[in-house]
Amino acid sequence: MRARHVHPRARAAVLLEVLLALALFVVASAIVTASLNASLRSLDRQRLQLHAANLSASVLAEIQLGIRPSTPSPAQPIAAPQDAWSVEVAPHDAPPDFSGAQPLEHVQVIVRHRSEPVVQRLSLRLAPVAALNALGPGASPTP
Repeated sequence: MRARHVHPRARAAVLLEVLLALALFVVASAIVTASLNASLRSLDRQRLQLHAANLSASVLAEIQLGIRPSTPSPAQPIAAPQDAWSVEVAPHDAPPDFSGAQPLEHVQVIVRHRSEPVVQRLSLRLAPVAALNALGPGASPTP
């Protein structure tokens, strides 16, 4: 049996095809990796934003229940396990004058993450806690 002799140009063409295929594979894998990293970063941002929204709603609920004062306060860290977050009750503007209506208090809660650029602001106009306490337990400010 004789070994076949392959022309050098054919060898060069095969080598070029292999190198081109390898380069295409590297480019495709880089694109896929970049896409996965971008989607994971986006998912993490969404998770942090949802967590901030939940924390701000919880703080606002504490204010509505009278557990936390509605007076403006500087940023304070939240207790563990949410110690990467801080909460602030921002100064509120003067309530609008609804002649004869019960004055509403404007409360704004700001939740910030310490290391990530996540800020959640939630504001609400609500009846002052003292006015609700005067109505009695279980009472609603609206008829």
